Amino acid sequence: MTRWWMREGAGLVEDQGRPAVPFHALHPSSDMADAQSWLEVPGTRSGQRHRELAARANFNHLEKVYPFVQRVAAVDEQWRCLIVRDVDTWRLDSMMGVLHDGGAVSQAALSALLRRLLRAQVEQGEALEVCAELPGLLKQAEAVRAARAVEGSLDEEAVVRAYLTLAADSSPAPEVDALGARFPAHEVVVERLVQAVTKRPELVMMGASLGGAPSWQTYERWVLG
Repeated sequence: MTRWWMREGAGLVEDQGRPAVPFHALHPSSDMADAQSWLEVPGTRSGQRHRELAARANFNHLEKVYPFVQRVAAVDEQWRCLIVRDVDTWRLDSMMGVLHDGGAVSQAALSALLRRLLRAQVEQGEALEVCAELPGLLKQAEAVRAARAVEGSLDEEAVVRAYLTLAADSSPAPEVDALGARFPAHEVVVERLVQAVTKRPELVMMGASLGGAPSWQTYERWVLG
């Protein structure tokens, strides 16, 4: 584990802006008790220049599970990580190998983070674009009945679900890092979505759970074609 060193211009604060750890505690010295000195937890630093997905997942998981870790942020350099007192490092011994190697200590936490980042990007970007353009795209595809059906009754939640289902099945796959996601196969996903909605407009319409499918397996079959 690397000892935490304060650097000029790096302010250590909590989310609310209060000092997280006394500055002197971050400068280990020979006469300082272990209980007063802190170490950086490896594999938890994430930010603008530290975009590893596993690091952010580790940060989220360890902070939630272990009350003895502390979050700190380098405000000017725009990253954050976890630190732990010297006397508590033994509590993390079982996972130190994974952390030092840059791996994820919880695959469940990593998967959950991946889903959140993908969904957030679709909700904030792709879904809005698709909802605005889908009726027109259906008309261009000469799917007039489907275009009429979805106009004014598009369900954004249903569009997000269908988009993510198709994106997971399209190539190239979505690209994700600790700060967000992007969909290089966006045009392919939209084209496949138009084809699916042409056959079943209810897939993206309000009031039809899973587009009327009796199960998730059937829903996937309808969306993926």
